[in-house]
Amino acid sequence: MFAWFKPSPLKQLAAQQRLLTSQVQSEPLLSLVNAPLPDNRTDARLLDIIVIDFETNGLDPTKNTVLSIGWVEIKKGIIDLSTGHHYLVRSQSPITAHSATIHHLLPEQLNQAGLEENLAFSQLLKAMVGKVVIAHGCVVEKGFLEHHIQAHYQLPSLPVLWLDTLKIEQYCNQLRARKPDWRLASIRKAYHLPDYPAHHALMDAIATAELYLAQLHGLFGSSPAQLEVLMKASQN
Repeated sequence: MFAWFKPSPLKQLAAQQRLLTSQVQSEPLLSLVNAPLPDNRTDARLLDIIVIDFETNGLDPTKNTVLSIGWVEIKKGIIDLSTGHHYLVRSQSPITAHSATIHHLLPEQLNQAGLEENLAFSQLLKAMVGKVVIAHGCVVEKGFLEHHIQAHYQLPSLPVLWLDTLKIEQYCNQLRARKPDWRLASIRKAYHLPDYPAHHALMDAIATAELYLAQLHGLFGSSPAQLEVLMKASQN
């Protein structure tokens, strides 16, 4: 019964913005906190989107680290490849043989070509200003980003609107009778999207961006893509 009185995600984010305005004094967090939020009735195709992907050496932000960060932007429903970025991050913890096999990232690569973690995250935070953030299985990216914000800025989670293509696909799957497989590559195949190499942060971000646009078409066709539907699907 109490769910009836729970504020909407956007109202929660707006309240969080008001709380953090007096606590944040420097960039890039200041611009991010003060960026206007969209209306839940907005056509999602009209929004500026940033699609992100982290490659990590584990799933626990308190024990593991981010090895690379990739992102690409969607502007007015079109993937802008010129906005694609890919940063290696100097690892603060040992790279295991298992991790190196999956990500093809060796310690010497990260130490020689990688950015300091704080600089890499600062570049991402600048790019996130005024945008909806999308990831596939965003619990990983959101968890590591929030851990970084807490550790470096002593702040709780940021007022960022997240959409999750994995959760959106689970929502879509309720209308279908097929065996679910929630891996990014498997879902892309169901939409007849091409195969891409896995475990490269920028390639995975582009792959997720393409999947998101395919999901919009599958859910809404040529009708407006209701942001409210996508937000609810991303929270299921």
